[in-house]
Amino acid sequence: MDLLAWLPVHGHIDWGSVPDWFGGLGTVGTLLFGVLSLRREIRARRREDRAARARQARLVSTSTRIEGGGVLRVRVTNDSDGPVFDLTATPRVRGVADDGDVVVGVAAVTGPVDRLNGHRDGELFVTVDRAVDLTGFASATVELCFTDQQGNRWRRRGATEPELDLGAEPSGRRLRLPWRRG
Repeated sequence: MDLLAWLPVHGHIDWGSVPDWFGGLGTVGTLLFGVLSLRREIRARRREDRAARARQARLVSTSTRIEGGGVLRVRVTNDSDGPVFDLTATPRVRGVADDGDVVVGVAAVTGPVDRLNGHRDGELFVTVDRAVDLTGFASATVELCFTDQQGNRWRRRGATEPELDLGAEPSGRRLRLPWRRG
């Protein structure tokens, strides 16, 4: 009985009535429902935000063709309304034995690498290292990296979904609007 001495009325606890219990459980249930609904809404908005950010990136695609022993011709198509900036292409080749993709070093890239306007095609010519002869490979793709008009850096390999390139510094370029000077 000494353990219960600290309780009010020395061991007598007023547990309340049944309506008090229902009211308390209803309050806890309402709070739990509110928190779970808010959590679900936040997740849905984050999904929508990610989809909206990737909308332009999904409209940028490439096709690659081997041109001789050391050059890849990469056609970049920007079907979006806005321009993309800072294009880089990392070639990946696949052998006849299908051993997986092999990344090939780049010696030079020529073409519209700074800016590709919306609803335009551009061709990049990727010259690979001299040590690599591309004629011995079955196919080639590129991993295209670019910055969209909102300043997000994207990476896309072949026909896969674009991914945010979180390892790169965002572009310092700003979209120049006709009504904005400077």
